[in-house]
Amino acid sequence: MKMRTERDFGYGYAADQGTGPVDIDTMLTGSVDIPGGDYVEMKRAGIQNPDARAYWEGFNSYFD
Repeated sequence: MKMRTERDFGYGYAADQGTGPVDIDTMLTGSVDIPGGDYVEMKRAGIQNPDARAYWEGFNSYFD
């Protein structure tokens, strides 16, 4: 079984919640850079230091 990555989590969040692509730099400067409990889920999945930029790149890739 392939381990999920930050990009996978971001893509999944877009599939569930997304209305369109986001400006990654804006998302990184917010008070919460990884939403919806995904940070905790990534830690549970074995991602020790989740990368928010990779998360939002995955989110945007849903709209490509």
